[in-house]
Amino acid sequence: MKKILNSSKFEKHFLILALLLHFFMFSAMAQEIVSIPMTVDDILNTKSPVPPPQNSADINEKLRNMAGATRFSQEYLLGPGDIIQVTVFGISEIDQKELTLDSSGEVSLPFIGTVPLIGMTPRESEVKIEELYKASVIKNPQVSVTVKEYHSQFINIAGAVIKPGAYQLTRRTFLLDALLMAGGLQPDKSESKVYVHRFPDSSDDNVSVEQAPTITSQDMLNSTEKSFNTIEIDLQRLLDSGDITLNIQIYAGDIISVPERVLKFFYVLGDVNRSAAFEMKRDEIVTLTKAIAYAGGLLSTAKQKKSVVVRQTADGNTEQIEVNIGDILKGKKPDMILVSNDIVFVPGSTTKVVGNKLLSIVGGAVNIGMGY
Repeated sequence: MKKILNSSKFEKHFLILALLLHFFMFSAMAQEIVSIPMTVDDILNTKSPVPPPQNSADINEKLRNMAGATRFSQEYLLGPGDIIQVTVFGISEIDQKELTLDSSGEVSLPFIGTVPLIGMTPRESEVKIEELYKASVIKNPQVSVTVKEYHSQFINIAGAVIKPGAYQLTRRTFLLDALLMAGGLQPDKSESKVYVHRFPDSSDDNVSVEQAPTITSQDMLNSTEKSFNTIEIDLQRLLDSGDITLNIQIYAGDIISVPERVLKFFYVLGDVNRSAAFEMKRDEIVTLTKAIAYAGGLLSTAKQKKSVVVRQTADGNTEQIEVNIGDILKGKKPDMILVSNDIVFVPGSTTKVVGNKLLSIVGGAVNIGMGY
């Protein structure tokens, strides 16, 4: 049975103070009371355990290994503003001639005029220039094209990476390469999703990296959905399953956003071995029995039938959900899945005096039928 309470929103600072008060008042007492043996293995469904969150160092190591395994080209694609050096052996006018690609990605060469090179690698540019000179100027031209200065292609990497900011592309780049350019993922802060925000006509808006603004996660939230196309990448699937189709190519103007993981907590109070706040790990499903296990199990004085879960509702109020932990442990009733900020309260003789006071601080005038 649920009782909807007309109380104010959770006051987190008061909750923390209450938890600390409760912990210090009863930690010494709890050590002297015989507890009911209960471990994680005793009460969890071991047939389908929730995998622990990946260690960030392991993720970055996988990122480096897979980036090297899937990279098939390191050649740079030319774009507006790039400065190239062109040599056509046998033509003195084109001996280490430096040329700048214009806004359309074109250069002008003696005897053959305008040549579009945008989106080509230096090697592809050599072949194209050779063909044009062979058709009208020289029988067997030998052409060399090298990039002297990179100006056309930049990307922004924002969010939970080690070095967010604007980066210049100097070769063909894929998602994992880009994340490595930013130093990899931040330890214990990054989500397992990565978003690539791509402007439909970004190739027409080439800007040098010096002019590129640094994009933050907040900028992403403030942008309108119509301003860019967003590609969502399941990074865990990419790294764990080796699905290289998710290692998409990154283009000039792309914005890569790695969301920061929002810390979530649940609380266990009352006649348990360790009253405290516990973090919900990434992708972790926390059940009521699992929460009790995190708290070290129940004390022998615990009133299992009179336990409650205090939960914040969408409208900012709280509800008190009565649970019978004994029946759940015996399999008579289904286990309950907890959500962020849930407070599990297990009444008993050690919490008879302060139990209602603690819950009053948390969620208003909560009535626990202690029934002693």
